[in-house]
Amino acid sequence: MTNSARIPDRPRFELVSLFAGAGGLDLGLERAGFVASTVTDIEPPACETLRRNKKLAGADTAQLLGLIEEASAQRCFNRLSAEEKDWFFHRLLERPSSAKYLATAKVIEGDIREIPSEELLSSPDANVFAVAGGPPCQPFSKAGKQKALDCTKNGDLFYEFVRVVGDLQPNWFIFENVKGITFTPTDVLYSVCGICCEEELADFKIRQNFAVQSATAPKCGSCGSGDTGWQVRNERGGSLRIIKREFERLGYKCEEKVLNAADFGAPQIRERLFIIGSREHLSFDWPIPTNQRPQSVSKQASLLDSADSDGKPWRTMYDALWAEGHQEYGSIDREKAVLWVKNVVRPHDEPVTWHLDRPSPTIGAHQSAKLALAPIGVPEAQLTRQQWHTRGRRQGDIPPVPVEHCYLSDEELLRLQTFPRWWYLHGTRMQRAFQIGNAVPPVLAEAVGRAVIEAQLAYEQSNEVVAASA
Repeated sequence: MTNSARIPDRPRFELVSLFAGAGGLDLGLERAGFVASTVTDIEPPACETLRRNKKLAGADTAQLLGLIEEASAQRCFNRLSAEEKDWFFHRLLERPSSAKYLATAKVIEGDIREIPSEELLSSPDANVFAVAGGPPCQPFSKAGKQKALDCTKNGDLFYEFVRVVGDLQPNWFIFENVKGITFTPTDVLYSVCGICCEEELADFKIRQNFAVQSATAPKCGSCGSGDTGWQVRNERGGSLRIIKREFERLGYKCEEKVLNAADFGAPQIRERLFIIGSREHLSFDWPIPTNQRPQSVSKQASLLDSADSDGKPWRTMYDALWAEGHQEYGSIDREKAVLWVKNVVRPHDEPVTWHLDRPSPTIGAHQSAKLALAPIGVPEAQLTRQQWHTRGRRQGDIPPVPVEHCYLSDEELLRLQTFPRWWYLHGTRMQRAFQIGNAVPPVLAEAVGRAVIEAQLAYEQSNEVVAASA
């Protein structure tokens, strides 16, 4: 007798997301066609952000109102006045009922180092299509004389990503991280053969526990000689080389590229490294930018007029945030107004203000809470105070200068990152800003996700053609 019970449909492109944060990568990938089955993070505010967006998925108006009332009673929002709460939560009512992001996702809060890979599966026999995430990945530390090649704090979390990929064996992985990995000098450990001079990058675990005097190099993989020894070289981009090699040991073909979110429609210059891995060694084409970098970035006032004719120009802060005015200041004078990083002292020749007729600078996790709109600009004395080192002054020479300003709201920060304005954020103002600043712009994640799915479908279609002609 056969079992007539219907087996539930499995998602076509099932996604396991690590280090999910506020969900920017997952939101973009789901827009591309993925279905997030599991999302994880260690930070409680980020996990609550994910859980509540899951609850909001597909909710009707009555359910939205109930969830908003419940959320607004949370302790982290106690300092908001009734008017501020109304303004803060009113935007959630604009969430369309068709928005199903994270609707089927299991949210796991905890340290990935303590989460077994099998707990990340939606079911014991699940076939994971992709594992995605951006682990904290500080540059690996330099080796001291006869000392271990230790990572800085959390620098080995990428290896947990490698571990999960090795255990779950997804068709693809999407690894996202900081651009600095491509050029940061890093100590790289090689096993070098004294006979054929072949050299092999050491396993990450050997590197991390390496001691010059006691470690024994393995036999040469090329000629089999045991006449091998260790060599440490400090190399630019060594971190990237180490990370890629660990994925390659698992059998994945890897492609890497630095992508700029501004090239895909974000009103923000944000360059991120992506490593795409294919278990089947499939061909992969990087997404084509939809927006063009201006020919001259030095003349901020002419950014809109200097874009290449082949594509739309980069989106500007003014157009993305204040073209229809500001909630407090009304109409904004785009010639006078600037984006200002308040209370940040720049030790190098870096700006602290930016004209609005350009994309914003990269919204960093700590910097996002300090971003403000200065509608009539910032006085030169205040700029000198913040950039005292490069202007030949001492910081104490100039007292604080009053500046008319208004901090960027959650909604404005969300727009710079291309989140929908109705995306829920949990936590204090600093915790919410930190989540936004750490996020992957969904518009960039969507472009990468579409490219991965297109590569998979192209492979499957070519197989169908071959099978049909056989």
